[in-house]
Amino acid sequence: MIQALKAALACVLAWFAATHVFSLPQPFLAPYAAVFMIQSTVYRSIRVSVQQLAAVSAAVLISFVVVQIVPDRIVALGVVTAVGLLVGRLSVFGDSGRWVGVTAVLLLTMNVATQDVLLVDRLVETALGAVVGIVVNALILPPTYAIWARTATAELADELRDVLAGLASALRKEDAPGDPHHWVRRCEHAERIVIDAEDAVRWSREADRMNLRRRRGRRAETRGVRNLRDASPHVRQIAEALRSSVDPHELFRYPEREVRAALAALFDELAEVVRLSVAGQVERDAFGQAVADCRRRIVELEERLSTTPAGSPGVVHGVSGMLLPAQHVLRDLAG
Repeated sequence: MIQALKAALACVLAWFAATHVFSLPQPFLAPYAAVFMIQSTVYRSIRVSVQQLAAVSAAVLISFVVVQIVPDRIVALGVVTAVGLLVGRLSVFGDSGRWVGVTAVLLLTMNVATQDVLLVDRLVETALGAVVGIVVNALILPPTYAIWARTATAELADELRDVLAGLASALRKEDAPGDPHHWVRRCEHAERIVIDAEDAVRWSREADRMNLRRRRGRRAETRGVRNLRDASPHVRQIAEALRSSVDPHELFRYPEREVRAALAALFDELAEVVRLSVAGQVERDAFGQAVADCRRRIVELEERLSTTPAGSPGVVHGVSGMLLPAQHVLRDLAG
């Protein structure tokens, strides 16, 4: 809504400036360009303004050259359309390239292409609209995407934490989980959230460029999403190891109660590490302590596996299949 209102304001200001300040005779390109400058970030507005000016300049040049070479207006119209669309496909114009042909046709059908002064006016109008649009987008609540980035990052951390806490709860029950595939599916959902979180942080990072409302702590936010992204596949490996230990057709075996209790405690501590990893600088000490607790718990479990011959090899393999990715989760989050 804010961007829509800003576009409306930029359109009105550009039209007013073109008609009342500069007294341009046909100022239709000024509001047109101003609206296009209200982009999703200030940086993108500036980049698009250059591409838009280049596209209009190309359209002006194409329409002027074609009417000089092709005397028949109908034939010239076809040539302008074809050439404009082909030239607009050049990568230098970006998304604005599709308007090269359209603008060239507009100039020709409005009998502007044959008048040098009016062609120059079109360039002035476009530049004026671009400036107005950039100024409005940069000065009036420039977009930051901070809320989206924070929300997406928190959602990803919550999903991974819930999976680990759910695995811990399942291990504490007397019976084996009835639907061990459920946690694998939750991990797959977390991997989809990773994509959204990375998009959000990418937009937030771009929005900070040339932005008066630039936020601090962007690097920490980016690092947090990257660490969660790297840890996500290992959380899925833990869930898959638990699923395999329940499946009677797999080589893994479901561990005994004491080992399950130790694993449950580890996963609860690991869930706390996930939570604290995005909690910010205030929780850094608590985060370091949680990481140390998890590592100590992993060492205790490894010692138990190496000194207790009670379990079958399948149990040892199954527990090891959970401990190794747990170590990788800690490595990724603590990195």
